[in-house]
Amino acid sequence: MLSKDALLLTDDMGLGKTIQAIGALRILFLQRRIESCLLIVPASLVGQWRKEIHYWAPELRIATIRGITAERTWQWATPAHIYLTSYETFRSDCTDHSQSPPRRRVWDVVILDEAQKIKNRDVEISRKCKLLNRQRAWALTGTPLENREDDLASILEFVTALKDGESAPRLKPGFELQEIHKSLQLRRKKQDVLPQLPPKIVSQLFLSMNSEQRKYYERAEKEGIIQLKESGESIRIENILALIMKLKQICNFCPIDGGSVKFDDMLERLHILVSEGYRALIFSQFTDSTYGANAIASRLEEYNPLLFIGDLSPIQRDSVIRTFKENRDHKVLILSLRAGGQGLNLQDASYVFHFDRWWNPAVELQAEGRAHRLGQTFPVNVYKYIIEDTIEERIEKILKEKQLLFDDLVDSVSIDLKSKLSSEELFGLFGLVPPEHLKQPKRRAAFTGNYAEMSGMEFEEHLKQLLEQKKWRVETTPVIRDGGVDLIARRDDDIGVEIILYIQCKNHASPVGVDVVRALNGVLPKNAAGIRGVAVCPNGFTADAITFAKDRGITLWDRHHLFELFR
Repeated sequence: MLSKDALLLTDDMGLGKTIQAIGALRILFLQRRIESCLLIVPASLVGQWRKEIHYWAPELRIATIRGITAERTWQWATPAHIYLTSYETFRSDCTDHSQSPPRRRVWDVVILDEAQKIKNRDVEISRKCKLLNRQRAWALTGTPLENREDDLASILEFVTALKDGESAPRLKPGFELQEIHKSLQLRRKKQDVLPQLPPKIVSQLFLSMNSEQRKYYERAEKEGIIQLKESGESIRIENILALIMKLKQICNFCPIDGGSVKFDDMLERLHILVSEGYRALIFSQFTDSTYGANAIASRLEEYNPLLFIGDLSPIQRDSVIRTFKENRDHKVLILSLRAGGQGLNLQDASYVFHFDRWWNPAVELQAEGRAHRLGQTFPVNVYKYIIEDTIEERIEKILKEKQLLFDDLVDSVSIDLKSKLSSEELFGLFGLVPPEHLKQPKRRAAFTGNYAEMSGMEFEEHLKQLLEQKKWRVETTPVIRDGGVDLIARRDDDIGVEIILYIQCKNHASPVGVDVVRALNGVLPKNAAGIRGVAVCPNGFTADAITFAKDRGITLWDRHHLFELFR
């Protein structure tokens, strides 16, 4: 990928096209071979791409183009390495005028994810993608194109450099097209690269609800919080857990119209993997016909699904498993997590979908082990769905912070929400404070640093020592000319690239506001690879500060992160 200005990456789904692209971008930016990238993806994958970039290339700044027109105007002008947007937003902002935001510059690289979106050259999005001035053009798709020459021709018309004033070529099916295809395509199939792959590939998929599902979810959450407040001192932990369960169900399917962004995403993936001869297991903790396994089965009739849930007799269960193993016409096996999570050998499937999360990695690992076990001949691809801005994402975030430092993976230990989260954290999921009889006694701090008694200089020195213990090389900036940067920390990563943190320390008694984070963003070197801004305040940050930092790729450390640094 590093050596190709024009590239069609068509690896089998699950072989890591996203990570490959991010890795190549990171190296190109760090080697200063490129300075700008436009990344256009399906709307449902914007959040996923953001998280993967932050994980695999944390030093690269992202400008996410979204929201109303006025907001998008300044987002396009924000200094960044990667400009990330959806096909729908790009279509709105790219016009025939050469000075429309996406067309004002010559992009060093333009990447289209799920490039089959432009397979029809006559649709608007296809035409506009080909208008972009670009030095490099990469198209990513898991959909085989060899036997669809018209689709292939349209995509290859994009996969070419386009300088100002030039027009995209118009390709026709035939021998010449096939030769161009061979020269531009990189494609790996699972059976070809199995020895190079880890035995299991786990992907967390962060999706956004559609408007109707979102409206119903927000109403249910609001009404639930009102009921909790009205319970007063009689409220119990079980009331909180019941609301969590109800909201999880709505994250699966909207009770009004049956809409489900999870199901839509899964259906698209199933269409591809089944067309390539693979089969899948789908797990849900619910079994009903509105939110759970039966609801999923009723919508997947074209794949001849089988259902394995708790109310089946032992004979029926054996029959379902035997049928799935012996009859490959059944492309999908849908299981309740309790009934199908243990004791089954299902190596006939190489894809696993966790439609909803159990929040117990040990249980999920057992479920994945049905396919990931001796006798499996393909890598097992595991997809875990999380709906953004819902109870699913809030709990996922808390559990991550409790278990790992700067890592997006949950450790394989057993988790029980009631025992893992304090009553303050459970109530805090909904902005509530538990009554006195449910509050847990505060534990003594695991370190001696009392931030309330530290001066600003003492706090900087404290943080400097914590970082040095973690093998960072840290220097303190001059007080009168620090420009908002108090510490500069350096460390080489695993491939020898130097990572630099520009750190602003604020030992405030209350959460830091957006002005502080904005000031830090203003002094960071522009378009400098390897540099990342970090704002630190033990008492946290306001919602505006968190949003601003997320959009600019600035890291925020609060008391929890400092505690993890000390450990």
